[in-house]
Parts: sequence; C-alpha cells; structure tokens
Amino acid sequence: MSFLSGILLIALAIGIGRAILPSRARLQRSLWEELGVAYLLGTAAIAVVVTAGFAIGLSMNLLWWLPLLGGIGAWAMWWKGRQNQEALAEVTWSQGVGWLLLAVAAASFAAALALPLNEFDPIYHFAYRGKVLHFEGSPLSEAITGMVHPDGYGRMVTHPNYPFGIPILEAWVAHLDGWSERWVQLPLALWSACLPMAISLGLRNTSFQAASMGAIITAATPMLYSANFPVDGFGNLSMAGLGGETMIGGGADLAVMAMFGAACALLVRAYQSQDRRTAVCASLALAGGVVMKNEGLGLAGVLILAVLLAQLFPPRRTKVLLPFVIISVVLILPWIGLRAQLPAIDENYSEQMSVENLMHFLGGGRELVEKSPLAFNSREPIDFENAPSRIGLVSEAFGSEFVDWRSWGVLWLLALLGLPLTLKRLRQVELRWLGMVVVGGVLLYFLILLVTPWNFPSLRDKGIPERLLVHLVGPIALLFAAANFPKAVSGLEKETQS
Repeated sequence: MSFLSGILLIALAIGIGRAILPSRARLQRSLWEELGVAYLLGTAAIAVVVTAGFAIGLSMNLLWWLPLLGGIGAWAMWWKGRQNQEALAEVTWSQGVGWLLLAVAAASFAAALALPLNEFDPIYHFAYRGKVLHFEGSPLSEAITGMVHPDGYGRMVTHPNYPFGIPILEAWVAHLDGWSERWVQLPLALWSACLPMAISLGLRNTSFQAASMGAIITAATPMLYSANFPVDGFGNLSMAGLGGETMIGGGADLAVMAMFGAACALLVRAYQSQDRRTAVCASLALAGGVVMKNEGLGLAGVLILAVLLAQLFPPRRTKVLLPFVIISVVLILPWIGLRAQLPAIDENYSEQMSVENLMHFLGGGRELVEKSPLAFNSREPIDFENAPSRIGLVSEAFGSEFVDWRSWGVLWLLALLGLPLTLKRLRQVELRWLGMVVVGGVLLYFLILLVTPWNFPSLRDKGIPERLLVHLVGPIALLFAAANFPKAVSGLEKETQS
C-alpha cells in the first residue's frame, strides 16, 4: 500500500503541475518536458501549500487532503477538456538521445529506491521530521522544538529549522499504510530524471540544438547520481550510501537542484515570451526549492538580485519581472514565518555572515579547531597553532571540484566557456541574469563555507562542497547552451501568446 501511495502522489503532483502550467499555445512543450516540469511544479505546490498550512496552525492530518483533492480535481479538469487541448510540440532531441535520457532516468530512479535511509542527512534532517509529521501532525511538536540548550540552539534534532518539503512528501506517502523506509522515497527518486526535461523546456525557444545540448549536459553530469560516477558507476550502492559519495536517495540537495533549475528554465521562457503566468510558475519552482533545504533561500536571493541587477542595462523587461519577484516573496514568506518559531542552529548563516566574520576569514583567519566526532577517527585533528588559513582551504577545495571530471564531467569547463559570451551579448536579458546567477551562486557558497563554524576539512570529508555546488547544474547548462547555440534551427516553432 505504501508503494501505491507513492505512485499516487507522483500522479497527483503531475496533475497539479499540469494544471498550473500555461496552455501549450502559450508555453510550447513536448510530452517529456510537460511531465518533468509538471512533476516539479506539483511537488513544489504541495510542499509550499502544506508549509503555509503549518504556519497557520493546521495539522498534517487535515493538510493531507489538499494534494489528494487538488490532484483529483486537476486530472478531472484535464479529462474534461482533453479534446480541446493544443497539440504537444515535437521533442528537441534525436531518438537515440531520447532513449539514452530515458535509460539514465530509469537507472537513477531504480538506484535511488535501492538505497536505504541510513545516511546522516536522510535520517536526521528529513526522515526524522517526516516521522514527526506522520505521527505528531505538526512541525511544532516537542520532538523538534524541545530540549533547547541555554545557548539558544536546538538539541533535540540536529537541524530544527530545516525546511519541511522532503518530510511533507514522505509523511504524505506514509499516511495511508504507515511508514516504509523504502517507499516514502518514491517521490524523491525523480529529481535527476526531471531536471534535463526542465532544461530542455527552458531552451526550446532558443533553438532545438540548445535544448537538446542542455538536456544532454545535465544528464551527463556525474554528480546528479554520485561523485566519481564514471569510475565507480553504481558500485557505491554496495556501500548502501555510507561512503558519502552518493547523491541520489533521501536527501534534499537534488531536490533543490531540480527546483532551482526549473525556476531558471521557466524564467528564461517567461522573458522570451513575456508571459506572466510562466513567470509565476518560475516563482513557484523557486519557492519549492526554498522549502526543500535552507540553501534554497540563499539561492532565491541570488536569483531575485540577479534579475533586478539585469534591469540596469537595456533592454529592460518589467512585464514578467514584477510578478516573478512579488509572487516569489509571497510564496516564501509562510516558511519564513514558520522558521521563526523553530530553534536556531549554530550554523545560522544570518548571524555567521557578519562583516566581522567575513573580514576575519578573508584576511587569512586560521582554520577552526575540530569539534565533531571525526576528531576521534583515523584523521588527526588540526593543530590550531599551525593551522592553515580557512580561505586557502576553501579556495583549494573549490579549485579541486572545478577540475574533477569524475564528479562533474565538463560542467565547470562549460561554465567557464559560457560566461565570456554573456559579456559579448549583454542585450540578451536572460544571459545577463543567468551569468550573474552562476557567479553569484558560487560566491554565495564560497562565503558560506568560509564563515561556517565547523571545521572545514571535516566538511570536505563529508562531501559538503560538492553537495552545495550541485544546486547550480541547471543554470550552468542553460547558460552554456543558450550562449553557444543561439540560432533557431529548422522546425523550431515560434512562441505564441494567447
């Protein structure tokens, strides 16, 4: 029954997302693009709406019905109007590429379900909260808010103010037949499969070649599945995820990646067609990323700032800018209100990102003394008196990631090649803000790792830098493909507005 609940949630999310999308005349798309983006928008809508319900005191038992009723209603509307639906557009890739994308998506889906929930993040950050929502019905349960230490930090759960997007999806699946460690992951197994479809949709109106190349670049990035994937393949499954290199599974980094990539893709199409409804869809995807993981809030700030700064140069397009910014803020605010009721943690970056901290570490401040249990493993703790500078360690880590083809393929090389082209084509608004998003996202995560109160070598051992940088796969693929394949190819249909 839990398996069927997971399948039901996927179907409901697709129905909700398809109802939210503009008509096919206003936003042309293939079947695969529609299914992938609809699923991301549907799960975003479920997570955002249920989070808003928590913020006003509603319980999970009541909120559980909203996706069910909304999804059934959406599918009923689709069935009633199916005869009047506009035709789907043709796919942007060749048949061979299509089969390859499908095979990679199916393999990542199966591999995700093969992993048990036994890593730290999937257990303590997400499944724990999912069980609290399932059994207690509220995120304001003492199981999350209790045992506050005198220093003001929560200790009952490691990250009490983490968003509830993933736990909401898990708790929904568990509602009918109880908690199943495997099947609550069903809705979480599609992030890597959906992102290439979203990137293709975002680039379709640029050119078919750009759309196909963007999807291939995305699906071919090893980090969507596991670090060192070209070397190890799915061999890390034998470690059941305990090696710390597997990305797929019950975590939230791929969810943020997919939502943020979809937000950027939809916003590209909104700018090209000047369609407000598409811009609102981008806002929903952006808010979906915010309620998946704390880093989503920082990325939302980067994207909103980028589109505002892009207005400094002509041509200026405000028709979709204002709806995007306003709706994004409105959809994010309920989570901000709920978060204010939860205990903080000692990596609260609103406090850590102070001028004093930044100047200290940018000026060569030394690495912090090891405080985690890793101090007791085979790696010797750092001697603080002779510790290297934090900025040197973080810079070296980022440099290593950028040239690690086993984990990233050629993604960062493509980013490097795409950025200069944006400077040559500043009149293309989408390229302006996409370039700023890529650079701003990297700088954001560089500064976060610079001021984090944890020992950086320990964070690197856990794969934290790559888990942050994977969030930027979508905008990098969009930037490179749009910058290098700008000419419309034969067969590209022109975007129309209704």
